[in-house]
Amino acid sequence: MGTLYLSVELTVDILTCIVGLILVLKAKDNRPKFYWGCITFLIGLVFSWENIEWLIIVAKEPEYRFTEILNVEKMLKWYPLASIVALFPLASLFPGYLNPFKTLAFLLPMLLLTTVGICYICFNGYMTPLASYEDVLNSLDHTDVVLRCVIFICSIVTSLFFFLYPFLRHRVYRKMNKMMFLFMGFMLLFVCIYILFTLDISYFIFNLFGATAVVFALFFSIQYLFRENPFSVYVVPDPSVNTISGQLEEAVPEPLFLRISDFFQSDHCYANHDYSLKQLAASLHETELHISAAIKSAGFSSFREYINDMRLQYFRQLALSAPEKNIKELIFLSGFNSRATFYRNFSDKFGMSPTQFIDQLRRTE
Repeated sequence: MGTLYLSVELTVDILTCIVGLILVLKAKDNRPKFYWGCITFLIGLVFSWENIEWLIIVAKEPEYRFTEILNVEKMLKWYPLASIVALFPLASLFPGYLNPFKTLAFLLPMLLLTTVGICYICFNGYMTPLASYEDVLNSLDHTDVVLRCVIFICSIVTSLFFFLYPFLRHRVYRKMNKMMFLFMGFMLLFVCIYILFTLDISYFIFNLFGATAVVFALFFSIQYLFRENPFSVYVVPDPSVNTISGQLEEAVPEPLFLRISDFFQSDHCYANHDYSLKQLAASLHETELHISAAIKSAGFSSFREYINDMRLQYFRQLALSAPEKNIKELIFLSGFNSRATFYRNFSDKFGMSPTQFIDQLRRTE
């Protein structure tokens, strides 16, 4: 492990911290985006700190070697972050489902076990040296070894259960997209690397774990920068169509959402490029928090996603009622102030180009 590699990785870690902060600032009422930004920042911060430590170690001891498996500090760093990240498929497919109480209920086993591990380190301190699997088997009568084994097993089982929970429910509010499958693949790969990282003493696995964690966080942070929900798409449920994750089920919106929908049917104010959640809350004499919660109850990830969906529907109306206008004019009239944003949202929702969609729509009409 050379200083050049550590320096490059440290630079990427710092970049990850910066992207995470940007994501937090841009999240607004999108809580998963906010939490992903926080996670990205923490991952970048943790690995930045570790790489600074390793730069110091390598400078003093170039031939440093790993000597311990089932390192409790490594597992206690992985366990909380992995548990939270594994909840993102659930948060993506069921917007608004994970309120603070439900999130705490999901994370309670992890919090309790992590607290026990931290308390043992702080108040006991002694850890049995484990350099091989034989050492583990021979030391199972030691409390710290049993605790480390329990943390290791639970850190894998808990993360996989959270990750697979949306698929066990069989019904979802949104349709998974390609990015969700990529996320799933990344998570499974990361779990495998974590297992090797915890049970193997190797420079290669150590570096692979760090690189995978940072790339994983950075890549999906960039996806969140451009999309409100990069893992799934809001579509009107069709009872006859099943998805890989189950059958699409229509969310049961709060009564307030029906007021919002009626308001937008009578007033196309969303066609204003700068229309905001604050303006909508003021028009309906409700708080922004209540408006946001009502929108999420209908299956949308945020106000921004909902307003863009309304603009796409308005684009459809305009394409039929004003066939003489070109796509650029329709984009502007429907409320989008960026062609890139329009094309990205349009492709995510309809899976085709606007030109193809308009031709198909007009033929159908």
